[in-house]
Amino acid sequence: MYVDRIRIENFRTYRHSEINLLHPARKAKDLEAEFGIQVIYKNVNLILGINGMGKSTFLKAVGLACLGPTVRDSGIFAYRFVRREPGTANITLAARKRLKVSGKRLTIPSTQSMINAEFVPNPQDDVRKGVTTLTSRIRIDRRADLETLRFIDSPKKNHDWNSIFRDDVDAFFFVGYGAGRRTEEKSNVDASTRRKTGSARARRLRSLFDEDASLVPLSYWLPAFSSRNPGRAKQVVNLIKAITGEDHYTFTGELERDEYLFRKGDQLVPFPALSDGYKAFFGWLGDLLYHVCTTAPRGKKLVENCGIVLIDEVDLHLHPSWQMEVLPRLSKQLPCIQFIVTSHSPLIAGSLQWANLIVLDPGEGQSSTLNRKPIPVHGLDADQVLLTPFFDMQTTRAGSKATHLRSLRDRTRKGDRAAAMQIMDEMSKGSEETTFARGTTKEPTAKRSQRKPSRLRRRTTRRK
Repeated sequence: MYVDRIRIENFRTYRHSEINLLHPARKAKDLEAEFGIQVIYKNVNLILGINGMGKSTFLKAVGLACLGPTVRDSGIFAYRFVRREPGTANITLAARKRLKVSGKRLTIPSTQSMINAEFVPNPQDDVRKGVTTLTSRIRIDRRADLETLRFIDSPKKNHDWNSIFRDDVDAFFFVGYGAGRRTEEKSNVDASTRRKTGSARARRLRSLFDEDASLVPLSYWLPAFSSRNPGRAKQVVNLIKAITGEDHYTFTGELERDEYLFRKGDQLVPFPALSDGYKAFFGWLGDLLYHVCTTAPRGKKLVENCGIVLIDEVDLHLHPSWQMEVLPRLSKQLPCIQFIVTSHSPLIAGSLQWANLIVLDPGEGQSSTLNRKPIPVHGLDADQVLLTPFFDMQTTRAGSKATHLRSLRDRTRKGDRAAAMQIMDEMSKGSEETTFARGTTKEPTAKRSQRKPSRLRRRTTRRK
C-alpha cells in the first residue's frame, strides 16, 4: 500500500495540517497536471524543517496510520502524542466548558489527537476486489498522563484490513528507521525476544519510536538466505551494489569469519571495520532488504515489492558526495517503494524537484503546517538551495564575516571605491584572522610562523 493523503490534528506540533504524498501508483499525467512539471522521482517525499518543527513526528504519524486496526496492540507506547496548547495546561474544567461555549478557537488543550490517512492498496495487500482506497483513522485519547491508541473506522472497513493481522503474508509492507538507528551485533540477535515485542509489522516500525531498537545485520540473515534461496540472495547483492555505486565501498557478498566483506580498490574490509558512516548506511540498507526479501510476493522480483519506507535523517553520517546520490539511487533501484524521509541537507534537497519537497512552516500558537513551495530547486548548488524558502536562510556566511561584508556594502553604496574593490576580493575567500568572543583578533598560526625570529632568538641561534 501507499500513503495517498494524510491529515493530522492536535498531534504534538500539529494543530491541523494535511498533505498529499507522491507514490508509485500515481500516474505521470496526473502528477504533471497537478504540479505543472514532469516529476522525475515520483516515489520520493522529503520532509524539511528546522529542529523541533515536527519532521520525526510526521513519520510517527504515518507509521501509526500504517498499523491500522493493529495499532492498539502494537506495543508502541504513546508518550505525549496529544498536543498541549502553550499556556493552558492548568485550565479548569469549568473554564474549559465556558471557552468551548464561547466559540473561541484553539484556546484549550485537547484531550484527543486524530490521524486520518488514505492509502492506495496494491494487489499484494489482498483487499476486496474493487477497493481502491483504504482509510485509517487513529485516535489518541489522553487522560491525565496516560494516552491510548485506537483505530476507530467502521467494522465494514475493518474487513479490508484482514491480512494485516497475519504475520505470514506479504500484504501491507512498511518499515521505519529512526534517527538513532543502530545495527545489532550478529551474536546478540535473539529472534525469539524480537517476536515478543509486538507483531511483525509493528517491529518494523519500532526504530521510529524506541531509541533502543536495533536493526538486523546482513551477516545474520543473508548467509542462510543464500543457501535457501540463492536467486533472491543474488538480487540482494546486486541491489546493494547498484544503490552504493562504484565510488564507495562495494559489497562483495563474500564472508570472512562470518562477516561480509566490502571492497574499495584492492582493499577488502569486513563490516565491523568500516567507518561509522558506512556502517550506519549499510546497516539500515541491509535491514531494509531483509524485510523486502521476507515480504516480497512469491514469484516476484525484489524490486517489484510494493510498500512504504520511512527514514528519519536519511543523510545521517553520509559524505556530501553521497548525499547528492542516495535518494535518486534508492528511487531508481526500488521503484515500487514509496519513500518518506526527513533531512537537513541542501544537497539532498537539490537532488530532487520542488514536488518532492514538503516544508514545515510555523503556524499559529507554536504549531507546524505542511506545505509545498513551487520554487525550482533541482540542480541548484548547496548555497543556492539554503537561500530558498525551503531553508529560509538569509546568508550562508559566518556571522562576523557577513557583518563585515554588510559594512563594506554600505560604504560601497556611498561611493567608496576602495570598499567596492575590497568587497569583491573578500567575497571570494575566507577570513585571514579569527575573531574571538572578547572582540580581539589573533593571527593564524601559519602567519605567526612566517614572522622573523625575535632578537632574543637570534642571539641564542648565533651562540649555538
